[in-house]
Amino acid sequence: MAAICIRWILLQSALIWCSQAVFNRPNEIKLENNEYTDVLVAIHKDVPEDQRIVDRLKEIFTEASRDLYVATNNRAFLKEIKILIPNTWTKKPEYRPAGTKTFERANIRVDVPNPLYGDNPYVQQKGGCGEGGDYMHLTPQYVVDKPYGEMYWGPNGKTFVHEWGHLRWGLFDEYGFDGATGESYPHFYRASVGDVEPTRCSAKVAGNSQHMVTGESCQLIPATGVYESECRFYPDFRGNRATASYMFMHFLSQVTGFCHSDPEGDPLSYHNREAPNKQNVMCNGQSAWDVMNKHQDFANGANPPREIDSTKPNFVLLQESDFFRVVLVLDVSGSMVGGEISLLNQVATRFIRNTVPFGTSVGVVTFSSTASIRHPVVSINSEAIRNDLIAAVPTSAGGRTCIGCGLRKGIEALETAGPPQGAVILLITDGKDSSPYVSQVLPDLLTKEIIVNTIAISQNADDKLESLAEGTGGLSFFSGSGDSIALDNAFTATSEGKGVNLLSEQQTISGRQTYANHLYVDNSVGENTTFSFSWLDGSRPTVMMVTPLGLVITEGNPIYDIKSDTITIKIPATATPGKWAYNITNNDSGNQDITVIATSNPVNDNEPITVSAQVSSASLDYSSSRPTALKIFASVRRGYLPVIGAVVKVRIEKPHGEVEEVTLLDNGAGADLTKNDGIYSRYFLGFTADGRYGVSIRVDNSQGKAEYIVINRARSNGALPMDPGTGYVNDGNVQREPLKQFQRMTTGGVFEVRGVPSGGINTDMLPPSRVNDLKVVNVSYADATVTLSWTALGDDFDQGGPAHYVEIRYGRNFDQLADDFYGSASVNHSQVLQGSLTSPPEPGSVQTIVILVPDRGDNVTFVFAVSTCDEADNCGDPSNVVSANLEYIPEKSALPLAMIIISVFGVLFVLFAILGCIICYRRGYLQKWSGSDNPICKV
Repeated sequence: MAAICIRWILLQSALIWCSQAVFNRPNEIKLENNEYTDVLVAIHKDVPEDQRIVDRLKEIFTEASRDLYVATNNRAFLKEIKILIPNTWTKKPEYRPAGTKTFERANIRVDVPNPLYGDNPYVQQKGGCGEGGDYMHLTPQYVVDKPYGEMYWGPNGKTFVHEWGHLRWGLFDEYGFDGATGESYPHFYRASVGDVEPTRCSAKVAGNSQHMVTGESCQLIPATGVYESECRFYPDFRGNRATASYMFMHFLSQVTGFCHSDPEGDPLSYHNREAPNKQNVMCNGQSAWDVMNKHQDFANGANPPREIDSTKPNFVLLQESDFFRVVLVLDVSGSMVGGEISLLNQVATRFIRNTVPFGTSVGVVTFSSTASIRHPVVSINSEAIRNDLIAAVPTSAGGRTCIGCGLRKGIEALETAGPPQGAVILLITDGKDSSPYVSQVLPDLLTKEIIVNTIAISQNADDKLESLAEGTGGLSFFSGSGDSIALDNAFTATSEGKGVNLLSEQQTISGRQTYANHLYVDNSVGENTTFSFSWLDGSRPTVMMVTPLGLVITEGNPIYDIKSDTITIKIPATATPGKWAYNITNNDSGNQDITVIATSNPVNDNEPITVSAQVSSASLDYSSSRPTALKIFASVRRGYLPVIGAVVKVRIEKPHGEVEEVTLLDNGAGADLTKNDGIYSRYFLGFTADGRYGVSIRVDNSQGKAEYIVINRARSNGALPMDPGTGYVNDGNVQREPLKQFQRMTTGGVFEVRGVPSGGINTDMLPPSRVNDLKVVNVSYADATVTLSWTALGDDFDQGGPAHYVEIRYGRNFDQLADDFYGSASVNHSQVLQGSLTSPPEPGSVQTIVILVPDRGDNVTFVFAVSTCDEADNCGDPSNVVSANLEYIPEKSALPLAMIIISVFGVLFVLFAILGCIICYRRGYLQKWSGSDNPICKV
């Protein structure tokens, strides 16, 4: 019975209506015969109707297709673009049904600005080198106002190609930037052979360096050996001859391609591997074309150059349906007899009674050896209809399992109610398929564009469920028999519910005992707040709840509702923010399993704090000699703003019921790509057996340490410049706002593992992760020292305890160190003046080492790289390479008062001059049109 109750909470959680349960897998773009098809662009429902958006999107993508064809050396262009119109816009005859296309899965979104970036186009990337992004974000202002967009970011088509590099091929920027979340890459570096160089690709891009405010020559800083932080590189718009790169200054008229590493290729687009930009750091010095040639688009000679007559895309206009339709397709076969069918009945009843909003169309289908429509698809517009649907939920089971029968009957139920495109079948089963098989029904589902979400409620459930969901654009979930909390929110990607899951827990309470707990309702939610307490058997427990104002809610209170096996407390109006405590008393002499679920809606359309989750792969094969670890991601946000400093934990339910908990990190190390971007990540290695693994996420801020990054526009005085790559004004207006206590729960879905050796994965064969944030903190000519720092990593990738020791190698030539790390000189213990090579700190903390170098003086520059190793001498890949200059740089002397006065007037003059070209400045450099006849804008 305990196993049934545990599975019951998982099912009950799976049916909670809530937004953003998981990262939706992006719509799959196809590339065949040089033609990209099925590219999905979606306009958010809250964007006001404006036909110019659609017209301009067509213009932008037509221009982008031409530029993409040239940039890929005639190997790819945009052939088909699907534009998804929201259902809030006027219906037009040329709009086709959206089918399985949704805003959440769109490759390119047109939505309100992200406050961190304004109208700046960007791509959300959470994966590593060569891993495509989640989506490209464009704003209505950027799309509609062509002069504005091109003035700040360059030609629309070329800007799109730059962002496509992030989205499709997993490329990164090749310029230095200071990010709003704290991520930064230097604008200048000291070349191992030569002088201070701007961070650029290619190195042939011409220009000069000057102070971004005063316009004066840049000054060297003794502590770093490079220019001051206000120094920027300004391209020569008229004299530039470099043809790359799109990931550096795509707006330059001469730039037509990506950097490459072919010695026989165009020297004007040759990759600058020494520049300390994000592309080199994340991709270990690989050029853009190196990464692109490993992508499926071009690997092994795929899509070779082809001459075509036209690169103009075809456009297909789609529109979302006005209402949401779902059919519950429920397994009532013999394997569901007993406790299984009871819990299924309870979960479905609770879903229909408490969580389905009015206006939603719902139907019920059951299947065993055959299938039947227990209730047709009807719109819920009264409590009587809810009760009719609840009455149709099955209470008995028997027969074999025919999943295909259930799917076909689900299609029939949808078609009876109208066109089935875009509707959802929620399939719940614990058995194996029999004829007609899922594979026989799948073509019909695809033709009719029906989304199928699947919940496997045991390890025995058919192994085709996950591929069925993936193939139809749906989501897959798993409810096993272990002690896990949460496969909640199965309807997330396709529903329009606004509920946020605050808490889901299952507790076994001993006889005559009371269990006490609490949760926090934060001020981003509070409407329609509902607490439910459910049990499968035994006497009804007693629940007492205490509000933040000290009011007691218990049996007899008008909002204390008892129906069958569930106690529901619905808070009227807006729930008071703060701590809500509850006690549950077991009135029986034996143990009783109780499920507690709390949900709430946003207040007055405020942006609630939400969590979404994803795993890096739906299936893994661990039969190879060196398996790949799984990455788990959780995004915590308030709207588009990242929430940082929260405690994010993932619980993984394993095939035999064991549960492992891992804390996800947002520190920019290991599996985590970017520090403080609100996406928490971690590797998972604890595979113990073949089968399904269920993932649930809990976010907690009970200690009140979480913050969200905001833009205080009121503090901005309108005086640019802006830092590159970020779009925010660097004048102190980027702030971190503390958040009150809150908690959230969601699911990361399910993944399958095969080939796990007996006894599980031998983690001794796994090295620590690669260090990718090595930095030179300080250089001292007087002491002949260099101070390095990086984020310490775990013993196995980013897991386990501290690494065993650190290898630091150095030299005088970048290429030699980069190409032959272990053939380069090693830093020994006698050179370490501070820190330790053999006692790395705990993973996630900053490791700092001060190194005594053997030489100093003019033209003395050292390059460094590190690798961390475990006790079995498994060492991570060498880190990014950094350089440190050991020449004598005198400190700047203070100016006399008269000189200060003169300088102030000079600065004021320069500032007024800069205002003449400031609007063409973005991302730390002037834009294309600043090569006009305006003498102020010439550089």
